Amino acid sequence: MTTEVMIAIAVGLVLVLVWVAIGAANRLDRLHQKVARTGATLDAQLLRRAAAAAELAATGRLDPASSLVVAEAAARALEVGQSDDDDPLTPERGLAESELSRALRQALGVTGPAQDGTSAPDDATSTLEQCWHRSQLARRFYNDAVAQARRMRVQVVVRALHLAGRARMPVTFEMDDATER
Repeated sequence: MTTEVMIAIAVGLVLVLVWVAIGAANRLDRLHQKVARTGATLDAQLLRRAAAAAELAATGRLDPASSLVVAEAAARALEVGQSDDDDPLTPERGLAESELSRALRQALGVTGPAQDGTSAPDDATSTLEQCWHRSQLARRFYNDAVAQARRMRVQVVVRALHLAGRARMPVTFEMDDATER
């Protein structure tokens, strides 16, 4: 092989490596943006669920003891959710949201039919159910995005070229969000 051919092969290899590195960096950046977007969506849905729970507790549909427990759990979830942290999805938030889920399951499990004798849920209950379902979906989407970003960050190219920079490793958000016991 001549010198020109060797140089052409070397330049070709360098271009391929640069292309792979740029592709990995772009993919990682998009995944981090996806984690941020889905995290913001999850935060908003959890706040809506806590507000809907507080509204349900204030309607009088629940018995007084259940209303008090749900109102306290909702207030705690709202308080933790509205903190000024850089990351609103902390383990403390997960515990507060889990407590709210448990309080709601207990309260809604003992309410039975509506006050007028029918089993149809009122507006506050249906709003809460919708918010609860949306928060479950948002948590699933967020945790999927985190898993994708974590898988990308452990790849050899990403680690060797330090493509993640100083961005912290995303962490899944764990909470008890089951609607049934």
